[in-house]
Amino acid sequence: MTAAPPGLVGASLLFWGWQTGNWFVAAALALGLEGARRLRVRFDLGATEHARIADLCTILFVASAALLAVNRGIAQGVLAAFQWIPVALAPILAAQLLSASGRVPLSALFRHLRKLKRHDPATRDPLIDASAVYVAVALIAAGVANRQGSGYYAGIVLATAWGLWAARPRHSRPSAWLALLAVATGAGYAGHAGLEQAQAAIENWVSEWYLSGFVGDPYRSTTDIGSIGQLKLQDTIVLRVFAAADDAKRPKLLHRASYNTYVDTTWLARGAPMLPVEGEAAGLSWRLSPAAAESSVPIAARIERGRLLLALPATTVRITGLGARALKRNALGAVHAEIAGDWIQYEAESAENAELSVAPGAEELAVPPAERATFVAAATELGLQGLSFDAARRRIEAHFQSFAYATWRDRAPPAGTTPLGEFMHASRAGHCEYFAAATTLLLRAAGIPARYATGFAVMEYSALEKAWVVRARHAHAWSRAWDGNRWIDIDTTPPTWFEAEAQLAPLWQKATDLARWAAFRWSQRGEVQASDAWYVVLALLLVILAWRMLRGRRTTGAASAMPPERAWQGTDSEFYAVERSLATQGWPRPDGAPLTAWLESIAAQLPGEQLPAIREALRMHQRYRFDPRGLTREDRLRLRALCAAIVAALQPRKRAYRA
Repeated sequence: MTAAPPGLVGASLLFWGWQTGNWFVAAALALGLEGARRLRVRFDLGATEHARIADLCTILFVASAALLAVNRGIAQGVLAAFQWIPVALAPILAAQLLSASGRVPLSALFRHLRKLKRHDPATRDPLIDASAVYVAVALIAAGVANRQGSGYYAGIVLATAWGLWAARPRHSRPSAWLALLAVATGAGYAGHAGLEQAQAAIENWVSEWYLSGFVGDPYRSTTDIGSIGQLKLQDTIVLRVFAAADDAKRPKLLHRASYNTYVDTTWLARGAPMLPVEGEAAGLSWRLSPAAAESSVPIAARIERGRLLLALPATTVRITGLGARALKRNALGAVHAEIAGDWIQYEAESAENAELSVAPGAEELAVPPAERATFVAAATELGLQGLSFDAARRRIEAHFQSFAYATWRDRAPPAGTTPLGEFMHASRAGHCEYFAAATTLLLRAAGIPARYATGFAVMEYSALEKAWVVRARHAHAWSRAWDGNRWIDIDTTPPTWFEAEAQLAPLWQKATDLARWAAFRWSQRGEVQASDAWYVVLALLLVILAWRMLRGRRTTGAASAMPPERAWQGTDSEFYAVERSLATQGWPRPDGAPLTAWLESIAAQLPGEQLPAIREALRMHQRYRFDPRGLTREDRLRLRALCAAIVAALQPRKRAYRA
């Protein structure tokens, strides 16, 4: 295995430190490993000592991965452990650099090979140079940090070019080599950018499929109005509301976003940009309204990709215990947080008459032209014009009581009819998005400002968790209407919707809920930390172990400090004697010329009876030299005999030439 050129190990470690932010550790490792190359002292380390060092590195890596997984979760913990793998593997390379052989037995790295050697001591156990592999590991570990920008790719290209330049064939032209490097760099960057975009697209698709609207978009709500087939959401738990089991003491609806414009089955939030909210108490408290809090409810929410559209009671005035990096809100009541972790707990403090969103504008009275005839006719039929807000509200709620809840649609609306038009006149059945959209437009047709709201319904109490659990399938939509002073929630979806959704739950839901509860409780534990005393004990154990392994094994000084040259396969080939014999006859091989090209250039001058034998010997030599499988015993003997015969046959020409 080709060794990394001097300096590349240290450079790759400094690059790792730059990408991960571990500058001090990287500098210490770089100085230690590059300095080990130049030490005058070497130690007589055998396969047993190298194996013990490798086993120790494995134990340290597994232990650190387990500790990080406990503290950060399995996914983040494993990634963090791989980020630190250059530190865990550094003793293996240090042992190689300080050993008399300058190599590591392959069995030290693979326990299976050790097992084979115990059963058969004749098993081949070559000495290898692990420095190039270590450089590759350091570069990969630097990528785990996932820092955005082109710096990582540039570092990878430079490190790879450094290593390849040192190992390039000496007869290669630098200009051609650099041109090939440039082509490979360009193609690699195109692949790198393409994979990054593909990864982002896959992550977005998986998140949208798995949590079905859980992350949320404060600017757009794409509905399933008009979709054919079964509306089915996941039973994943996305929220936990820690309120008493008493039904009267919990918030019934948790608002996330409202929208004021309906365009072709999609609701938009126009004129409502997300604006930053100033944090209090070092970013743990966020005030949304100056009103004094009258009640509060603790909520735990699942986070996806570091962002979350918070689910809150509509009258929330302050959020506490939320360690967010940033918080934004818009004029329609949506609150968006940037926050790390898997689950976050916060407390929503509310005041009964508080309101997070602004008074209505022209958008809240607009009915789309495609829907205007349907809803103006419905408002006229119900006699809503001129009624007070409360009277109009009661009449609309009574009207929708005759409708049914359904998650299945078997056909598209007839030509010339919109999905909402068919819902109002023909099917009179649909899911919550139908009821919320129709109620909002009917209120507007009656002259009452209204918005389309989305969030979650809090309906399922878990005795196991002593909390109200909210699943992805509990995502809900309703209407918010302006009564002249504040916004009022109006939910016309039949109450049977919750039971209908519950019937779609899988049979194994209770078993998976137990696992979900255990995982949630585990995520809320305190971090496992080691005191400084434990780090001191670990350092002492490493020093003692190193002393026991190296004691009495110093063998070399300055004269023999450099590792021996590598024994390349096939260097003992007898064909080199043929080459020397031909050179003495006046046919020397030019520097850097391949054997085959040289032999063909002089073929016309060689004795005709020897040319076939020379060509056969060359073919066998190249197999012996470059084929990883080498030659069989019979072929090896054949090469030896053939070359001896050729050299002997050339001797008379040599004597005659000299005479």
